[in-house]
Amino acid sequence: MKKILIIGGSQFVGRNLVEQLLLLEAYDITLFNRGKTNPELFTEVKRISGDRNTKDLYKVTQQNWDCIIDISCYYPNPLEDFLKQIKGKVGRYIFVSTASVYNLETDNKQGYMTENFTKNTYTKADRVDKTMATYGKRKVACEDVLLSQDWLDVIILRPALIVGHYDYSDRLYYWFYKTKTQHCFIIPNEGKDLISYTDVLDFSKMMIKAIDVEHKHQVYNASSYATSLGKFVRLAAKHFNKNLQLINATPAFIEAQKVAVWSELPLWVAGDFFTIDSARLQKDFDFTFSTPAETTERLLDYYGNYMKWRYVGEDKFGKKQLTLKREAELMKLLL
Repeated sequence: MKKILIIGGSQFVGRNLVEQLLLLEAYDITLFNRGKTNPELFTEVKRISGDRNTKDLYKVTQQNWDCIIDISCYYPNPLEDFLKQIKGKVGRYIFVSTASVYNLETDNKQGYMTENFTKNTYTKADRVDKTMATYGKRKVACEDVLLSQDWLDVIILRPALIVGHYDYSDRLYYWFYKTKTQHCFIIPNEGKDLISYTDVLDFSKMMIKAIDVEHKHQVYNASSYATSLGKFVRLAAKHFNKNLQLINATPAFIEAQKVAVWSELPLWVAGDFFTIDSARLQKDFDFTFSTPAETTERLLDYYGNYMKWRYVGEDKFGKKQLTLKREAELMKLLL
């Protein structure tokens, strides 16, 4: 039975991963985290407590691990120090990166992004910055640290926007909630702009597959599909057996009315966003992704049972979503 250390493991991605691993009953699992998020979960699983950005993490070097799955690494300097301590004590290192490593500002005309798409660059100051502005840059730096270790058997996974059970962002939920509770609402640019997403169940299975796969590459995009808000809304409307009236708001109208993209209109920017090519993973892992319809059905079931279709009104960063009053004002201008 392989010994697996999961760094993180109690919130969103990690919670789904541990649930899937426990179903298999094939791995000896240990969690390393602070024990502050959902501490009541997984009481049957071994734990090592500590803050990963301190020398607490060195506690795990007292054992050998067949595989470490690192879900919660955002800073390269502590990672670099940790790898010096864990050398010779880990078989495979699976690192959860992000599609945000890609530089969309200078290289967004290449179409679907393969693993060779231009990445962000970073400075010494970026490596220690704690703002979201450098999130993608810090992840690039973390990847560089890992790939520079010629002794390390590493697999890096770059998911797109992750959706699924225990997602606390409420961004996709916003559109499903509107589909459930309204018959008429605004959709930007006819709902046709694409965005890549990663189904968290798919991602859990990818990480588990990565434990044992005979991989040919070290870095993999890990997106389930690129689809549109319109597609998600239509699938939800079919589920609820509803005939919706979708009011198109053009990008020019949205800009003129000073409606904030991504926050007031979650998951939307003007144009396609993060269209990821995951063909490499699909081939090397012999992997089949969930369809948008399958993802939608799982989410609607989850939201109905867990969220009880409650109004949220803001994302996890506290940014306000479009209010019904403001939306009604905008629809008067559009109708």
